[in-house]
Amino acid sequence: MNDSNRHIYFIGGTALSLLFLYSGLFYMMPLHEINPFEYFFGRDLNVYNIVDIITGGSILPLISIITGYIISQYSYKGKKHIAKVLAFMMLILLLNTVLIFGFDKMPYVILTAFIGLFFVGRHWIISLAASLALFALHLMFNVVLEIISGLNSNIQHMYSGIQRVNEFISTYRSSDYLSMVNMNVDILSGAGAESLYSALFIILPSILLGVALKELDFTTFIKDSPFLSAGIIMALLAGGIATKLLQVLSLGTITGETLGEGFGGPVTAIGYFMILAYIADSLPKPVFEVFYNLGKYGLTSYIIFNILMMFIFYGFGLALYGQISVQMLILIVAALYVLLMILMNLAAKFNIPLLEQTFQTNKKMRRE
Repeated sequence: MNDSNRHIYFIGGTALSLLFLYSGLFYMMPLHEINPFEYFFGRDLNVYNIVDIITGGSILPLISIITGYIISQYSYKGKKHIAKVLAFMMLILLLNTVLIFGFDKMPYVILTAFIGLFFVGRHWIISLAASLALFALHLMFNVVLEIISGLNSNIQHMYSGIQRVNEFISTYRSSDYLSMVNMNVDILSGAGAESLYSALFIILPSILLGVALKELDFTTFIKDSPFLSAGIIMALLAGGIATKLLQVLSLGTITGETLGEGFGGPVTAIGYFMILAYIADSLPKPVFEVFYNLGKYGLTSYIIFNILMMFIFYGFGLALYGQISVQMLILIVAALYVLLMILMNLAAKFNIPLLEQTFQTNKKMRRE
């Protein structure tokens, strides 16, 4: 595998830190049931706002861009083989959602990746045009109209549902595993139209963008035009983060939240992807390899992370659900990230078979 193709695993390994942090917030509390501006206070609120600016609305698009890039990168294996790999990943992630983490959105990423397969191998303009068209529809119907509705509404905050919060806490802090599974199933089945809308108008455009970037040979573009690339990156990150900052300054109003999550998040995600691709060539090889191996075994790392978080937060483990601060969560996630980084590099060194072994079809692939 040449260096430009290896970059996507470096990007994936680095992006896992953001995915772990984003998922960790839902292990800590039922984030979708609370208004952070009334649930947190003082330093905890400040730290949460920083985390939200970094991760809010940007993690799913970032992981989706990476997914689209990877399926395009391995198009030479044949779409039939890629579809089999996606089906295996879908099964593993659905089991993870039902048995461990009910808030997991990764199955929707894999589900929409099947649609992305139809665009693999086509001219990059087709994938990019489809991505922009879907994102434009998202902005029109899910951002602009929501903002207009919010401006015309007297209700500008979603207040925490204390009863629902207590229900989640009592379930996940209990030792009744079947109740936890039932709660996870309820979350998954209750996602309904909202999650499907997100998959169609946020995740799918990002996957198609990833396909287009690979077809465009994006890493070569960065090498050939470093100054232009740096300017684009700074514009994307500045615009996306500034929009997310408006959400914080507006204290989570409907208008601020819709603009921050719906527009600022996806724009920031593109900036993240580009800056990680930009710095991949400038890192020392040992540093690059550390993150590369973590990204190479990304599915295994994600599943192990969820298993460890389950025992840390749920009732049959340390029962920390609803009991810790955001600062403590960051420390826990950072520790697990470093642990998994060590484990995946040991697995690569000693060629230990992991879940990703099922993706490989020949000896050449194993050497990669």
